[in-house]
Amino acid sequence: MTKTDDGDLDLEQPNAAPAPGNRRRNDHRPDHRRSAWVLALLGLVPFVIMTGLLAYAGRDFIAYPQLILALAGYSATILAFLGGIRWGFSLAPAHQGIGTLVASVVPSLLGWVLLFAPSPYVFAGFALGFAATGAWDVLSARRGELPGWFGRLRLVLSGIVTLCQIVAFACTWA
Repeated sequence: MTKTDDGDLDLEQPNAAPAPGNRRRNDHRPDHRRSAWVLALLGLVPFVIMTGLLAYAGRDFIAYPQLILALAGYSATILAFLGGIRWGFSLAPAHQGIGTLVASVVPSLLGWVLLFAPSPYVFAGFALGFAATGAWDVLSARRGELPGWFGRLRLVLSGIVTLCQIVAFACTWA
């Protein structure tokens, strides 16, 4: 594992032979940073749309209960996905730490438990969950445990998603 020119971690082993069936050279690899940013920004769309509907129509929205369920369900799914990212990372040979492996299941469990919480509290819980996972990823990137670009990505995403959760909380407050 080495650092690249921009301070990010290169998780590939230097001078390592390509895995069987993977004959591509590193310089022909797709730009994962750009792809991750595009996919992540697309993943924000449901948060923004559903939160916008809550803010615009509120309880007068014809499918209000379904909208609450959809936003909570999507939030639980994405929170579990974030834990899965850390689970996968902790399985890499250079990063096999039991602490990260154990902590990586917390977002999934939190998301599942929050599905049983009534609104508006479900959104307060998700705001805390997304803020905590974002802080974990940003701090890990600053310590050099994750690529720097991933820390920047998570900072932006966590800020927007946490804000959406806070707005949803405010819109569902009785």
